[in-house]
Amino acid sequence: MKVMMTNNQNNRWAAFLEEMDVLAETLENNDWKTITMVAGDAAPVTPESNRTDHHGYAYVVPGNAASEFEEVFNPDSFNQTEVYHATTETHLYLLTVVKDPPTATAVLIAGALEKTKLGACKQLAQKTGTLYTDLFRVDGSHLGAFKHEDPEPFFPNYD
Repeated sequence: MKVMMTNNQNNRWAAFLEEMDVLAETLENNDWKTITMVAGDAAPVTPESNRTDHHGYAYVVPGNAASEFEEVFNPDSFNQTEVYHATTETHLYLLTVVKDPPTATAVLIAGALEKTKLGACKQLAQKTGTLYTDLFRVDGSHLGAFKHEDPEPFFPNYD
């Protein structure tokens, strides 16, 4: 589902993506390899959504970024997570940064999520104490998933 945004939301989203670029540049200046991905679609998922067998956020990423990701992804790596967010009245803009310090590689994933659809995912995350970030190609094929042991940063208090 493609999310339609108002001009104000578009401006905030653009500013958020600029912040992601600054963060990536800072990492690169400190000798990290970075892969930045702006999701064409993002949504909270649960096992009932039939998209994954766990709960978290699913991101559809473009071809070039997906190919770069496949080159570096190892499910046993990327054990550090940073989460940045911004909100509008209707959306949560989320930037998830996963890092693999031994290889000095960071993956930055940005997505716009509709706030009204976060409930079931948030409940499962709070119940289990975990959350997953799943990445998909445009054709629906699964690229990989990151498991996060602390789901709280993914659900900022925006009420």
